[in-house]
Amino acid sequence: LTCNEKERLYLNKRKGFIKIALREEGVDVIPVYLFGNTSILSVVQTKFLETLSRRMQTSVTPYFWGKWCLPIPRDDKLLYVRGKPLGMPHIPEPTNDDVDKWHAIYVKEVTRLFHENKEKVPAYKHKTLHIV
Repeated sequence: LTCNEKERLYLNKRKGFIKIALREEGVDVIPVYLFGNTSILSVVQTKFLETLSRRMQTSVTPYFWGKWCLPIPRDDKLLYVRGKPLGMPHIPEPTNDDVDKWHAIYVKEVTRLFHENKEKVPAYKHKTLHIV
């Protein structure tokens, strides 16, 4: 979603990728953040569409636009930053505590990447990051 004041990262209920990485041997997770992906298109935002999308678990946003008011992404510069691999252990049957611990580490690293790099993108200098 586009917003000039804040970035929302929907991670709190998304822990499956951590569980899979813990279960698989030799699999790691690398924290990443892409600056600019929320500004290349604008989206009509209403509470009704947001609620409907969440209930259906899919986007039902019919109106989005970018360059020339068309569904073409704007020419905004994107900045991709990544951290170091987290060093995930192999745990064949991870507990909820295991998943929560490594998910918290991932969220902390993504948050760090955001704050350490947001000054490099003028539109992000004053933005705050909200993990929801």
